[in-house]
Amino acid sequence: MNIVITGCSQGIGAELVKCWSTNHLVFGISRNREKLEILKSSLENHENFRFISESVNDINQEVLNDFLGHNKVDVLVNNAGLLINKPFLDIHYEDYKRVMDVNFWGAFHLSKLLLKRLSKAKGQILNISSIGGVNGTSKFPGLSIYSSSKGALTILTECLHEELKDFNVRVNALALGAVQTEMLDQAFPGYKADISPKQMAEFIDSIVVKGSQILNGQVLKVTGSNP
Repeated sequence: MNIVITGCSQGIGAELVKCWSTNHLVFGISRNREKLEILKSSLENHENFRFISESVNDINQEVLNDFLGHNKVDVLVNNAGLLINKPFLDIHYEDYKRVMDVNFWGAFHLSKLLLKRLSKAKGQILNISSIGGVNGTSKFPGLSIYSSSKGALTILTECLHEELKDFNVRVNALALGAVQTEMLDQAFPGYKADISPKQMAEFIDSIVVKGSQILNGQVLKVTGSNP
């Protein structure tokens, strides 16, 4: 398979690259070039990982076409995320825009740019959301913007499931609970999660590789704890 993944320089995204580059061609899009280069050098099949250091918001069709060449895209994983931990009264429009640009618009934008390639492959889009972005789950002070942006992403998943049926593109989301990542440290300093990025990546691999023909239009809660 040909897999495009955003936000892959660290955490779950980096573990997915390690997992998938063994047998698949992985195209990574992330802002931190230094971390991407270190990741590539650590891979057993490093030739299976190609990357560009770009923001998901700034990338355009021309850059993407040069990056991907003539390859179709079997899977797009919208994993890029930004978290701002601030009390409600301290949040400003600039905070809202930064978080929504990455967590919502980035996924929307890239899904649109890759639609033709995904359609050609009868592929799938997997949005990495958060359990905090699902109705009826526990919410926490300081995470109103982050959780709201992930809530928007879960609704976008359901909308794209309907809109992209005629393109033969499946769309699902995983609403993740606590995983021991850098972002968890931002949200809950000092908290230790039971799930490692590698464990979560292995689960996501099972969904993408083995469950992709079964699931469509689903927002799956993947959590042992919240946080």
